[in-house]
Amino acid sequence: MAAPLRLSRARDLPRAAVSSGGAAHGAAAPAVDPSPLVGTWVSFDAATRGLVRVVVADRGGRLAVRAFGAASPAPQDWGEVEGDAFAGGVDCVDGIGGGAAVGFTARYRFGFVDALLAAYLNRRLLVVDCYSVFADGSGRSSYFSRDHFYQPAESASRA
Repeated sequence: MAAPLRLSRARDLPRAAVSSGGAAHGAAAPAVDPSPLVGTWVSFDAATRGLVRVVVADRGGRLAVRAFGAASPAPQDWGEVEGDAFAGGVDCVDGIGGGAAVGFTARYRFGFVDALLAAYLNRRLLVVDCYSVFADGSGRSSYFSRDHFYQPAESASRA
């Protein structure tokens, strides 16, 4: 019986595997181009109880995600965290890809709740799924929410 398939990101591998390339043919895995995700994204739903805005930036090849939750009188800044960008598939014949990002994940840990954002582009719109797990022993149920975002013309490709 074959061993189960394990998926890993480069930062999850031992240092030796990353420094020696960790990819086929001894070459480092190509970076995913985050530029399709970069910019300020605004929720279509003005009455959302979830996320109202997401700002995605490229910080020297690292994806930075800043989320803003619905709150009154102003949106609640969740802060900036590092995200992981994902390409839509393997782009090369030899199995080594890279390419343009079509989605990302980002994790927020607030002490009382852990929130995982899993986002993807769908026809120039950003769909953000938020998986929230309470970590405060309150007994509250984990929950899922989904918000849809667009880029206002003046903020496209800026962050």
